Amino acid sequence: MDSISKSLAHGESEPSGQVIFSYVDGFVWASWPGAVCMVRVGEYQMVTAAMEDFLAQRDVADRLLNRASSTPSGC
Repeated sequence: MDSISKSLAHGESEPSGQVIFSYVDGFVWASWPGAVCMVRVGEYQMVTAAMEDFLAQRDVADRLLNRASSTPSGC
């Protein structure tokens, strides 16, 4: 069983701030510190495409929010 785990804690000290993604036999699984079991998220290609799409949408939202906050009021 091949497993690659990646923590997205970003330095957070609370366990609820962490998600651990694992890759096992072509599938991505998610778990949390202290959890008894893992949740199968989906096939690797589908999950990575969905994650990339999510990050791209977040980047667009950030740019729109930054542009809106720099626009003078009344415009």
